[in-house]
Amino acid sequence: MNLLYAACREKTAGQRGGTAARREYLRAAEAFRTYQSPLWELWGTRAQSDIVAGNAGWRETAIVYLAISPRFFRSGYLRDVVCTRLKQAALTHRERKDIQYALLASIVRRPSTGGFRYDCRLAIQVSDQRFLQELRVLRNTPNPWISGRAQRMEQAILHHAPLSHQINV
Repeated sequence: MNLLYAACREKTAGQRGGTAARREYLRAAEAFRTYQSPLWELWGTRAQSDIVAGNAGWRETAIVYLAISPRFFRSGYLRDVVCTRLKQAALTHRERKDIQYALLASIVRRPSTGGFRYDCRLAIQVSDQRFLQELRVLRNTPNPWISGRAQRMEQAILHHAPLSHQINV
């Protein structure tokens, strides 16, 4: 997107140089106008099933989406869908760690995108002892927004952790 914008800016300077320069500017402007973000593809049923199955790099894209948490129209709804699909997936250790990092960053981020309950549901699936320790550190911060969200996520994990995976407190 930034490259397309830079191309438009570059062509704007030369658009008064004649018809060829004007055509170049119009091409650059049209490319900018018709740009479609690959993030929109996460809405597709194919991408969502690939997130769960772990095919075609969509799971990695979904984890990156959680980490950067971009803000755009309907981005919160998309984050909720991504959290749900990742929760349904059989994640590797590295993917779990990356998701934990993204969830911890989302606790600090204000205002957040998406429903916090979806983050908590995903946290239940990816939590381990170290993640709970990080939540406890955040819970003890003086900022009430951060400490409250960390406490609610920790409570959700401890309340819903399966008995076979019960985490020592």
